[in-house]
Amino acid sequence: MPDHRRLLARLGERHQPPVEHLEAWFALHGQRAWNRLHDVGRGDPTLIDDDAVAIATVHAAESPGSHAALLIMLAARDPARREPLVDACLVHLTHHPGPSLRAAGYQLHEYHRLIDARWISAAKTHYADDTEGAWGVLEAAAMYEAEFLTPEDIPWLDARRHDQPRDHAVVMLSLAKLWPAQRELLITLAVRAFDEHPAEALAGASQTARDEADLLTSELVAAVARHLSTTNDDATRKAAWELLGGASQAAAQHFTDALLGRLDAVALTEPGTLFTILRHLMDVEPARLPALRPRFAALMRRHHQAGVEAAFYGFQGEALAQVDKEIVESLLVGFAAAAYPAYQFLGRLLDKRGELIDEELVDVAIANIAHATNYAFGFFRTLIEERPEFTAQATIALFECLAREPINRAHIRIEQMEVLGAIAQASHVRTGLERALRAPPRHGSRRARALLAIMFRDKRRARRHVLLEALRWAANTVLRREQSDQAGEIRYAPVWDFMLFIIDHSGDDAHSTAAAERFLEGAFQLSHLFRGGAEATAFLTRLNLLDVPRASLPTAIAGLITDAELITLHDLVVGLGQRFAVTPHLAPLTDFTTRADTARAELLALKLKVVTSEATRRPMLERRIAALRQRLNIWADPTYHSAVAGGSDVGLTPEVRDLLRHERKDLGKRLRDALRAEAVRIAVEAVEHTRMDCYRERLCDILGREVDLTTVEPTILPVFLWFPAIAHLPNNTRWLKRLVEDRLLKRPPDWLRTEPEVLAWAERVRAAQPQVHVERWRAPFTRDYTYRAKDAQAEKRRRIAADLAQARGLLEQAGVSKIASGSYDELATLHAELSTPTEVTPGDDAPPRIAAEVLAEVAMNLERVRIAEQTPDSDFAGKITLAVECDPIEMLFMGEYGFASCLSLRGINAWSAVSNAIDIDKVIIWATEPDGNVVGRRLLALVPEGVLTFRTYTNRHGLGLDALFERFVAEYAEHCGVPLAHGAQSGPLLSDRWYDDGSL
Repeated sequence: MPDHRRLLARLGERHQPPVEHLEAWFALHGQRAWNRLHDVGRGDPTLIDDDAVAIATVHAAESPGSHAALLIMLAARDPARREPLVDACLVHLTHHPGPSLRAAGYQLHEYHRLIDARWISAAKTHYADDTEGAWGVLEAAAMYEAEFLTPEDIPWLDARRHDQPRDHAVVMLSLAKLWPAQRELLITLAVRAFDEHPAEALAGASQTARDEADLLTSELVAAVARHLSTTNDDATRKAAWELLGGASQAAAQHFTDALLGRLDAVALTEPGTLFTILRHLMDVEPARLPALRPRFAALMRRHHQAGVEAAFYGFQGEALAQVDKEIVESLLVGFAAAAYPAYQFLGRLLDKRGELIDEELVDVAIANIAHATNYAFGFFRTLIEERPEFTAQATIALFECLAREPINRAHIRIEQMEVLGAIAQASHVRTGLERALRAPPRHGSRRARALLAIMFRDKRRARRHVLLEALRWAANTVLRREQSDQAGEIRYAPVWDFMLFIIDHSGDDAHSTAAAERFLEGAFQLSHLFRGGAEATAFLTRLNLLDVPRASLPTAIAGLITDAELITLHDLVVGLGQRFAVTPHLAPLTDFTTRADTARAELLALKLKVVTSEATRRPMLERRIAALRQRLNIWADPTYHSAVAGGSDVGLTPEVRDLLRHERKDLGKRLRDALRAEAVRIAVEAVEHTRMDCYRERLCDILGREVDLTTVEPTILPVFLWFPAIAHLPNNTRWLKRLVEDRLLKRPPDWLRTEPEVLAWAERVRAAQPQVHVERWRAPFTRDYTYRAKDAQAEKRRRIAADLAQARGLLEQAGVSKIASGSYDELATLHAELSTPTEVTPGDDAPPRIAAEVLAEVAMNLERVRIAEQTPDSDFAGKITLAVECDPIEMLFMGEYGFASCLSLRGINAWSAVSNAIDIDKVIIWATEPDGNVVGRRLLALVPEGVLTFRTYTNRHGLGLDALFERFVAEYAEHCGVPLAHGAQSGPLLSDRWYDDGSL
């Protein structure tokens, strides 16, 4: 028995009982044995030796096709045994011609080097046993080994075209490529088969001829086009279009205007290939562009989606020069059908063909924002930068994108607001955007105009920053809610959605966003005042605008209110009232139900008046009296009451029908206005009441007693937002409470200078600096400076370098080594890696564990670098005022105003803003514009060695303020009688801790 252990080991699989002999393998697995044997032989044909072939031959009758395939594969992959294996296969074929010929027709396409005259003879001899297999052998020969066929075979092959028309086309056209003398005849024979077997013959022709210029004669191309116009068979059409698509590059000369006209007429459902053909012709025959472009544009007007996509994918790189105004106008017609590629194409035009961007194009782009908000935002952002003349339209378009961004892309809304803030807050740079933002918007939807106003109308940059932060929070505050009936989970943004609802229902003639801003600011403050997530979620859930329960209208008017939108609005107002325990005031409903009493009172008054009136006025009064009597009579009519309650006008007199129509219109309008006003009022008051309740509770928590909020100065309330940040610091909490009490009782915080720790500090300073005027420290001191624009760029570079150096230093102090250049990209990548939670095995190569506080501070440094690099250089020139802040409450806001500081309420070191406020040795210097807007700040500390100065923080205005701060600090130090100090250390006085940002 031959030893086939290696072969059997390869054949075997896990979880199957092993066999000892190949015979047993065949007996056990049947047809699957042949499949596995074939797979193993493809990998290593030497494993299937002559003995194994002999055993397989014994079982050949069980699967003759598989045996033939095995022999052909082994012959091709084992040249040493090729001849005997081919001989064996041909002998096997004579005994089992049908399945063997079928296997050969398939296998010889891959192993066509085995083909010789014997295979041609076998295919002809046994043709009737399996015509498909025979054609497969002949097709493989025509495609790869044509020397074994002769022109004398052509009649024999053509006579059998009906058996396998696809293979016939492949054979004829394959031979036509190789036999120039017979080419015309062979192409004619292939074309003739198009009429007899269009789908199969065209498929074969497409496979063989679509890229072959020698085969693509005018006769063949015309025949293919003719079949397109006469068939409804999808397979035929597909094959024909495929062939023509390739032919348009290889044989463009045959695509005459007449042929294109015929193709245009049949491209009703499949225009894509015709677009491709026209694009190919534009590239191959540029002289025909004047005729091809109008044809392309006309096709785009009929096939919107395919046209836009064809323009986007077809006109790239140098081909963009082929686009003309007519093609662009056609793209605008179909814009909505494929908005994403349309906006991308417009961006390409803006970059390379700016002359094609005009008012009409911009207007259409604005009109289609809803179809692709995020792509539209990118286009309009670039448009503002590249084409300042479109600043007004593009600006409001950016806010349209923001207003229409769907809930599933809340993160995109955040990015869009970030971009808008970065551009628009650069108020001194060379751009028309800032002016456009501050000007009253004349275009755009109500939502877009309102968002623009909320973000940028207010001249006070501090409040604009707060509103922008509130908008970011609202946009990203998403709740999830399970739907009934197994509809799955839905997401909604309660604050954002309700803010837009307020904007939508603020009244047709109202442009003020006051109610939306009050709601937004109040909800934002609540996010800091709620004691926990459950409390916040409970409140936000009540703002849900989804699935509001139905609320019945009064029976007396139910038939008059049929507008579904108005009914939904009524449901919402009633539902909000129930959620927030507020009774809606709907005067139109009350007025309508008491209209008869009102009319009677007016009628009585008119009767008295008509007696005493002048003769000229009596006719008018009498007409009014008649009208009132008529209405009272109608209102008393039972048919009228039925119509009002049920909504049907059937059987009513014309007078009753006219009155009902008038009342329905008037009541609908008045009720809609009232419902809008009430929805806004309920929401805003609910937020205000909840906010004040939270403040009252926080005041009671802090002071241990109830406080009448009506007597509290409103500016003190935001202070309570800092208490959660200092909950772990008893001294900070104690002294901030005292600052609050001082403000409530309207007494000065003199204790800041008289506590023992402070007195000891003052003595240390006086001992080291006898000439010091401690009383001038944190006392009023102001200087005005003239700012020069040329200083901005150099200072920006210094700030970027300082922030990168500090970020690198923080990481290195935390144990990070091997930092190369310390560039922004390197540090940002390193920060991202260190911030990603990973399972780390302790060892020498384990990366250091970096504290969250350090990572947060590095992130702030990198954020400042990113902002600085994005902000254009300023061209502002004028007065900048620097002043010492004397109010400790105001010092709490040192991290705000858009400084990207870790001392902001959202920052990791917000607690240190309180430390700076209560420690008298620290002082804040503000830099303000002429209109009072804060544009920069710097922290100073007074130590025995002198005045320590820390880095300058600026917001996105493009100004470079370091030089001004240095001048001011020098003058202020001289005013206080102390020198400037470097390298000294400061620390907490009354506070628990103090964050050292690194003195200069």
